[in-house]
Amino acid sequence: MPHGKFAWWAVGLGILFMALFVSVTTRFLHFSGFLTITLGVIAGIFTLLALIWKGERSWLLWLMLMPGLFAIVFALGEILYPH
Repeated sequence: MPHGKFAWWAVGLGILFMALFVSVTTRFLHFSGFLTITLGVIAGIFTLLALIWKGERSWLLWLMLMPGLFAIVFALGEILYPH
């Protein structure tokens, strides 16, 4: 389990991003997709900082890295190749 508050924030933001992303893509919740992806990018950055800067080695953070990286790649794809 994560040890620091920074790591717990990363886990919480990652879980919130996944819940919002599923809710928005299934049209269960009418929420801004831009804000959802922004939250995912912030969660990914927090997770990377917790892993690299704070030295956390929790399996939960490594698991939260996947949706965070997905959001970062998704946002970069929309910026580089808009439709």
